[in-house]
Amino acid sequence: MKKVLSWLVTTFLSLIVIFVILPVALVVTLSLLPVLFGGGGERGDNRVAVVELEGIITSSKKTIEELYRQVDNKEIKGIILRIDSPGGAVAPSQEIFTAVRKLKEKKPIIASFGAVAASGGLYAALGATRIYAQPGTLTGSIGVILQIPNVRKITDQFGFEMVTIKSGALKDAGNVFREMLEGEKAYLQSTVDQAHSGFVRAVVEGRGIPREEVLRFADGRVLLGEEALKLKLIDEIGDLDDAARRVFQELKTPLAPEERPELIYPDDTFRELTDLLRSVSSIGELFRSRHMELQYIMH
Repeated sequence: MKKVLSWLVTTFLSLIVIFVILPVALVVTLSLLPVLFGGGGERGDNRVAVVELEGIITSSKKTIEELYRQVDNKEIKGIILRIDSPGGAVAPSQEIFTAVRKLKEKKPIIASFGAVAASGGLYAALGATRIYAQPGTLTGSIGVILQIPNVRKITDQFGFEMVTIKSGALKDAGNVFREMLEGEKAYLQSTVDQAHSGFVRAVVEGRGIPREEVLRFADGRVLLGEEALKLKLIDEIGDLDDAARRVFQELKTPLAPEERPELIYPDDTFRELTDLLRSVSSIGELFRSRHMELQYIMH
């Protein structure tokens, strides 16, 4: 029985080496060749990193870290901030805006809008070197909203009461278990107005549009790309390729018509390899569990 088990183990390990480990090693080697040897020829000369900002913006950490990483990457000529977001929290959007405005001094950062780049999605792009969008892109929505539910009628119906002990009059402003007082509404409205003023200021500074003109459409309305172009919220109608080509125009080294920018998606680097390694790990766990079962049966 032990000889049979030993043969099974040896055969299984050999199959893993042949069909898993060797392919992984080949993938790693091929992936590292451009880094170790410069990629040969002109590889890397037209490289543009695409940093994606997608979904609801709740954190700026990942986006800002990637922006800094690509700015420091000597193989990357410029960056496309590809935005497909309806917005999100104010502070993270502000942080991305500030980082983009700062880093574009080192490398061109071109914002490219997808289906939607509204509210915080637009805010994040305002510091970019240039902004591209499609005619049907949903953008704009320059505004701030604060919504607080109120469940007082429900708690009254079920006889539930929340006792609140607080240190100041405004400490529980927005308490969902009671009606909001007028003073609290005024206080919360002032915070919304302050955040909105910051948004408007970012549009004025980032896009060079006079404040009085910005205020005409900074009422939360959603704009299509074509209208945004007329209002100077974006610079051009164009796709991802157009945005990438703009990088080289900013560098005073425009690409010839037959040349193509090489788009690098940092998040996709080694993604297939990572998936493969995860599969190997799963196979290993399966093998170890089966081996333990055999040992248990033998004893």
